[in-house]
Amino acid sequence: MASNQRENARKEKQLNKERKIRIVIWVILIVTVFGLAAMRVAEVDFSSLKDKITHGKLFFSTDADAYPYTLDTSSGAKLEFVNDKIVVLTDLSCKVLNPSDAKEIYTFASGYANPVMTTAGKYLFTIDQGGTRIRLDNTSENVYESTLDSSVICGDVSKNGNVIYAVRNSSNKTQIVVMNESLKKLATFGVSDGYVVAVAIDVSGKKCAYATVNSKNAKTVTTLHTINVGDESDRAKFEYPESDVLDLQYADSRDLYYIGNESVHLIKSQKDDKEVYPHGSVNTVAFNYTDDKELVYVYSKYADASENYVNYINSGGKVKTTVELRQKPKFVSADNEICLLFSDKVVTYSLTNGEQKNTFKCDDSVTSAHKLSSKIFVTRHQLVDVLEE
Repeated sequence: MASNQRENARKEKQLNKERKIRIVIWVILIVTVFGLAAMRVAEVDFSSLKDKITHGKLFFSTDADAYPYTLDTSSGAKLEFVNDKIVVLTDLSCKVLNPSDAKEIYTFASGYANPVMTTAGKYLFTIDQGGTRIRLDNTSENVYESTLDSSVICGDVSKNGNVIYAVRNSSNKTQIVVMNESLKKLATFGVSDGYVVAVAIDVSGKKCAYATVNSKNAKTVTTLHTINVGDESDRAKFEYPESDVLDLQYADSRDLYYIGNESVHLIKSQKDDKEVYPHGSVNTVAFNYTDDKELVYVYSKYADASENYVNYINSGGKVKTTVELRQKPKFVSADNEICLLFSDKVVTYSLTNGEQKNTFKCDDSVTSAHKLSSKIFVTRHQLVDVLEE
């Protein structure tokens, strides 16, 4: 009798266990079905999720057959990343590529004699430097193309699609124009104190700057002007004797970098000049900008020096990171890491502390290198290629 009771208790325990297992299985099945249905409704694309990258937290794989990717050029290419897409400008065309498989998302043939492109946000602004044509595109379509009455000198684009450009007419007078993506001119002003060599517009499309070159007392002087859209006169002017301006760039903070051949300045609030490196204290070797348009700057203390230095200079004008180099780099780029191209290798460093991260072998045919996730995208001759760890 006692043995029958024990046997019945054992069977009841076993049945309870099996019922619990069945309930767990049904719960998993129901959750899975509802999850799949929800993703179906939301049209989740796992392939696009795989390719989404946020400063190295997610990684993507590249199709082994996609690279090297052949370009339609015989004179080299400029490569940038815009919204995690590859943008490649050549003398014949601009191509927007998916980095994982090199498939063309958007392309246009410029036909420009000397195409020069600047990018911000999703926008690509291309000018025919010395010609009369300009165009604005995003990474999927053309916004406009326009033919000007005068030859265009230089230009820049804001994240909201506003552009600034300088033109010189037949009377040898220079004019600067700010225009929105609907081709409406927001500001137009003439320049009388020299030849315009650089322009910049901030993230809001409202703050502008331009640099002119003139001669005073037998010396070349670069004058930096800051002006806001809607103003009738400059906010400020800064003179830099015997300084050749290499670039003007607004950080996302709306402060302005002035990069000279032998100096670096930061203009705060359109009117305060912070001298990061005084004229003559550095020799500019290379420079580029982070995703927030903050400066990564490579310099030597004198021309042809074997010792070089790379600095991350934030938008407050403070040198945050310094790395000493024993070899002169050919090119620098930066996102969450500094990427330096040398004649025989690509080396990456931490943006925040300068720690060396990885080294990738290459040869001297490589002309530029950009890091995206764990991959190094390079240009060489007529190719875009990928270096992997």
